[in-house]
Amino acid sequence: MSEEQKLLNQIRAGDGDAFSRLVEHLLSSAYKTAYLILGSRDLAEDAVQIALEDCYLSIMRDVEIRHFKAWFYRLVYTRSIDVYRKQKRNQFTDLENNPEAVSKMMSESAHEKAVEKETRQEMLQLITYLKDEQRVPLLLYYFENLSVKEISMILNENSNTVKTRLSRGRKKLGELMKKQTHFQMEEKSYGI
Repeated sequence: MSEEQKLLNQIRAGDGDAFSRLVEHLLSSAYKTAYLILGSRDLAEDAVQIALEDCYLSIMRDVEIRHFKAWFYRLVYTRSIDVYRKQKRNQFTDLENNPEAVSKMMSESAHEKAVEKETRQEMLQLITYLKDEQRVPLLLYYFENLSVKEISMILNENSNTVKTRLSRGRKKLGELMKKQTHFQMEEKSYGI
């Protein structure tokens, strides 16, 4: 029995701390995902909170959960879309205007060199200009290190669809990078 399954059983048995242990390492990534979909710190926190409540209720209802991490990200994604639709937002907030969100998004890369962090931030900004169907798979693949299979489960899409969206997203991102003078040197060096 996996550690996740043990924690799920403990939650169902009434252990309140087990739920915290199950989700605590996923919260930072869940927040990032929600923020990039919603463009608002408050709305992202609301979406994650709703997802956590739904997650707990599903566990207590004994819903079968095979791959908890992918299932939970799917839940965060769908609740973020629900909040997005409710708010009827058309544009995402510019990340530069919210340094707190940028710092939370960059928290996992604190051990990287300063130059890599700056490049990562610039890449995130460029990714926010992509369509949802390209942006979300790119973020989950490159920034959350999820596999194509996990992403297809989260987005409820065919694996080939996810691969196509990743490919189109990379192509569009490359076009955006070519317009940025900072990335022109890297393009020649790395063939991006």
